[in-house]
Amino acid sequence: MTRDLFGNDITDAEGVDLRDRWEIRPGDCLATLRELEDDSVDAVVTDPPYGLGKPPPIADLMRAWCDDADHDHLAGSGGFMGRKWDAMVPHPRIWRECVRVLKPGGHLVVFAGQRTADLMGVALRFGGAEIRDQLQWLTYSGFPKALDVSKAIDAAAGAEREVVGRYQPPNGKPWNLRNDTSTPGNGGTMGKFGARSGGMDITAPATPEAAQWEGWHTALKPCAEPAWLARKPLGGTVAATVLEHGTGALNIDATRYAYGDPAWPGPQERHADIGRGKSTLLRLGPIQAAQMADGGRWPSNVYYCPKASRSEREAGLAEAGIEPVAGFDAVGRAEGSAGLDNPRAGAGRAAATVRNSHPTVKPIALMSWLVRLVTPPGGLVVDPFAGSGTTGIAAASQGFRFIGCELDERFVRIARARIDWHTKGFRDEAMRGGSQDVADLPLFGGGS
Repeated sequence: MTRDLFGNDITDAEGVDLRDRWEIRPGDCLATLRELEDDSVDAVVTDPPYGLGKPPPIADLMRAWCDDADHDHLAGSGGFMGRKWDAMVPHPRIWRECVRVLKPGGHLVVFAGQRTADLMGVALRFGGAEIRDQLQWLTYSGFPKALDVSKAIDAAAGAEREVVGRYQPPNGKPWNLRNDTSTPGNGGTMGKFGARSGGMDITAPATPEAAQWEGWHTALKPCAEPAWLARKPLGGTVAATVLEHGTGALNIDATRYAYGDPAWPGPQERHADIGRGKSTLLRLGPIQAAQMADGGRWPSNVYYCPKASRSEREAGLAEAGIEPVAGFDAVGRAEGSAGLDNPRAGAGRAAATVRNSHPTVKPIALMSWLVRLVTPPGGLVVDPFAGSGTTGIAAASQGFRFIGCELDERFVRIARARIDWHTKGFRDEAMRGGSQDVADLPLFGGGS
């Protein structure tokens, strides 16, 4: 018998491990969704296009959605890193299909951009979903994409600023970590960002107007990404819906924060210690959560974890024969360009080659937590925008069934390779220890 995190049997009637019940379907997600039966899916967890292109005329967009008309002609320039597929949020008809295939009370977790979360939420409402909450994934590691107003004023006046010092990163490392940054004469230096020497020029305002606006910029440091928690309308009361369909509620006990777990960014004291003048910090990692007598802290609508590392993004891809591409190609920048050296270009700029070239890979820990939150044991998770497969890894590795949709054939291959490697890897690790229990694996609360 194979058990999941909750002690439930995750073998089907034929004794097949449910971790084998996953698939990535190539092509348009609407076509795949329309093949699924009504009320057949337990949860939708997805990281869709954020619609980061030039904002469309909002009145025209609302009219198109009200008429169920196409909206592609309203899309502005390309979205994130110039990707055309990210120029507009998904059409409400996609969310309408998601709601149709969900069981009554089934939940959706839908990531969104900070500037376009409003449009994503409206699209979900047009699709028939009820907005229940807004979650925040905290990373603390975003790069401020802000204009320096003082420098812009001097530039507009044609005034040259005097270099009065040099800023060095606190860790002493260059901001551009590509292997060739120290090569004299390299055309790929960071230029005004000072990559070769690992610092940045500090300049003084050259005009009185620039001095007046010194310290003013146009944006905050992005350290959080929102996600909508939505739900298909219930089929009666919560109790009746849960009993009939297994959906309609959140699995709180499976997603509690262990005391000391940094996924919860707030105070770390136990409930029993609050107000007693104690400061007991139990430095336990998330894998000890199941061993806590009280199960840990009630989950909130925030979750902290770092962005996916390069090793996490690429695990299993070399073994699957996924060919590498140039780092500049992965981030959509020209080789040797100033845009490539700008830290805003993304993680791929620092690598000579990458195998997982998807620009928006979510961390496995985050997606595992979300899938557990909204999916009943052994349930079916659907991701209409599977990308490089992180939702599939989170679902399949925990004994949930999974269907992912992906348009890009390269990302289809990457997603399949990553899910296969992770599910087989977890299983092999358990079997080496003499167990096939998912709960015995380090990701899920057992082992070391």
